[in-house]
Amino acid sequence: MFKYMKYEVRGTYRYILGVLSLVLILTTALYIYFNRVTNTSSEMSALEGIFIGLSVLILFGTALATFLYIVGSFRKELYEDTGYLTFTLPLTGNQIVGSKLVVALIWFIFLGVVIGLYNLIMMLIFVPVEVNFSELFSALFEIVNIKQILFSVLLIILSIVNILVIIYFSMTISRVTFRNKRIGGLWFILFLVLSGLIIYGGVKISEIFPYYIDINTFKIGTMDTLDKLYMEINDDIVLSADMDILTTNIASTVYMIIVTVLLFLGTGYLVEKKIDL
Repeated sequence: MFKYMKYEVRGTYRYILGVLSLVLILTTALYIYFNRVTNTSSEMSALEGIFIGLSVLILFGTALATFLYIVGSFRKELYEDTGYLTFTLPLTGNQIVGSKLVVALIWFIFLGVVIGLYNLIMMLIFVPVEVNFSELFSALFEIVNIKQILFSVLLIILSIVNILVIIYFSMTISRVTFRNKRIGGLWFILFLVLSGLIIYGGVKISEIFPYYIDINTFKIGTMDTLDKLYMEINDDIVLSADMDILTTNIASTVYMIIVTVLLFLGTGYLVEKKIDL
């Protein structure tokens, strides 16, 4: 499985690094232009405005293209000749899908971290403000704590994994049901329908079981008991708020994890048993 993951990384790293280089170059150019306009207090020319607008569109386009490229590598295994090699390897369907999932997750995290750190460096270089990192981090941790950060990161990873698994499952169902490559694009419609159904199920479950957990205190209760934001109107208006809470619905979170695991196992089963080479 690890050898297959290394093969996946070698097959995609050139494209990822190329896209990353383009993003970093455009990001640098944007900071240079904004810094020039700020320092000279001059109005931005039409050409500069067009350049910035195109740069933003290119950044968005490259992000979308990267996402489609990463998830599209799985579709290539289903419809192109590379699948003959992949599906004849001594790997189970779960191992193949798991390898694709892990590599995709690694690339998303890598791109996010590098672009985030690069933007921080650009801000330190071009923003004319002296930053005291000790004071900055002290102020940051007064707003959020380690538990909130870790929990937010875990939720983001869970969301990415959930989206990827739904995409892989939709592609596999499309391949098994419609073997013609010309209509293989129906996976996107299946993805939209399946995503909508899963979101709807999560909303309904959270309504049936309205119990949340506060990550700061690990206290369990309804939003009425956890959220201290309330208002009373009786001659006087009383407003009280406590925003230092980070909650999640317990039932919907468990539901999302179960759905993700089932879709992952279902995709692995279809890849192993139902793909007709």
